[in-house]
Amino acid sequence: MNAFQRSFLAISCLAAIGIFAVQSIAAPDERNGGAASPLGRFLLVASEGLYVVEADGRSSWAYHPAPLGQQVRGMEDDIIYDGCPLPNGHYLFSTHRYIREIDKDKRTIWEYRLVAPAEVKSGVPLPNGGVAVLNSQEQAVLELESGTSKVLRRIPVPAKGTDHTRYMLMRRTPEGTYLVALREEQRVVEVNPSGKLLHSFSVPAMPVMAQRLSDGSTIATGRFGMLKLDTDWKDVWSFTASDAIARFPLLISWGVTELSDHRLITANSDWHLAKKDDNRVQLFAVDSGKNVSWTLPSQAYHPWKRSEVEPRTGFTEHRTVAAWPLPPTR
Repeated sequence: MNAFQRSFLAISCLAAIGIFAVQSIAAPDERNGGAASPLGRFLLVASEGLYVVEADGRSSWAYHPAPLGQQVRGMEDDIIYDGCPLPNGHYLFSTHRYIREIDKDKRTIWEYRLVAPAEVKSGVPLPNGGVAVLNSQEQAVLELESGTSKVLRRIPVPAKGTDHTRYMLMRRTPEGTYLVALREEQRVVEVNPSGKLLHSFSVPAMPVMAQRLSDGSTIATGRFGMLKLDTDWKDVWSFTASDAIARFPLLISWGVTELSDHRLITANSDWHLAKKDDNRVQLFAVDSGKNVSWTLPSQAYHPWKRSEVEPRTGFTEHRTVAAWPLPPTR
């Protein structure tokens, strides 16, 4: 393994547990909006597929687990909620019914699947090579052996609601604890590997996820925007629709990537869009002063993304989930 591979492996492992420290490479004229991302080359995760996006804004690779039109008809198995790159160059993503690892040739390497109405929605790679998943029927985080789906550890996370409304996404912290968004209860929690509740914080609307940042704070996202909690889980910062409105409508904050300068690249997801063109910004970078320094307009997707029309409204929904840094091509 050469120096570059060791470096990328370290970055990918940090990404797997929820800490990101990638170098911003955006030129000054890109910081106010455009296709070029401060992430450089990145993996875009959206409800209908995965895309490798080059630094110039074009897509060089795409994967779609379902036929065109599948994502907009309701509760289909293949709607993607979560996903990330793996240290071995493969990709991991989660849908309603399964979590799947694929390689760059789009072959399925491994899959953990549930039967409806049970849902997975979220999963993360573990430092030991395993995968942690949310299981809505067991009401638990399951640490699985990748390739066999053998349950190595079951961490109970009881929650109110149905299989669909019980949870949203999950993240693992550097300390080995889990952050879980409880959708029905409108709160985010942290539990240890034994299932002991360490922290709980109620949010004003549907939560999507909570993620540990490099300074030890925790960022929570959802229909309310973003909230930052300090190490005692006290609310110390927020970014809401009223903060964003001068630049764009803030819809549902989803996945977050932390840059080396601590700006947050956040997905502005448009599930169940209520007003046409309110989804004109899909990703944005914001700092602790609530300054938006970069946005990715939805027009950047037009040449290559398979976004689809929601039949109930006639609006095109892009349903951006996350953007993850990738190593540059050589």
